[in-house]
Order: sequence, then C-alpha cells, then structure tokens
Amino acid sequence: MRQNLVLIIFGLAAIAVGVYEFYDLAAMETQGGTRKVHTVVKLAYETGGTYGVLGLFGLVGVACLGFAGFRLARRPRGDAQTA
Repeated sequence: MRQNLVLIIFGLAAIAVGVYEFYDLAAMETQGGTRKVHTVVKLAYETGGTYGVLGLFGLVGVACLGFAGFRLARRPRGDAQTA
C-alpha cells in the first residue's frame, strides 16, 4: 500500500513540475533570457517546445498514476495489510 501511495504522490508531483516548467519556459520565451535546465528538459524543449516539456512530465505522471491504479485494482479485496 505504501508503494502505491508513493507512486501516486510521484505522479502528481511530476504533473505539477510539468505545469510549472511549462509556464516558466513560456514566460522566459516572451521575456527573453536564459536559464539552466536538466538535459532531459532541454531535449524535450528542443523537440516539442513548451508543450513538449509539459507532455513529457504529464506522460510520466499519468504513467505513474496508471501503474498505481493497476496495482491497486489487482490487489485482493480481503487484503488487510497494515503499513
């Protein structure tokens, strides 16, 4: 159960980081300037722009949420695990 909770939190955090990066990069595009970013973010930005970064983090977040939901759905109903 604890692993599923961590996956859910990580998925929501990835989506939140994607939204933050989207708005931050969009503001940087309009105002100009430079900033250091992670290599993965740089590749996503060069490939798809701000929407590419949002899509990357959104995809990771949805994948984590989906995997946690899949694991919760497969858990036996009478499972009385206490974390």
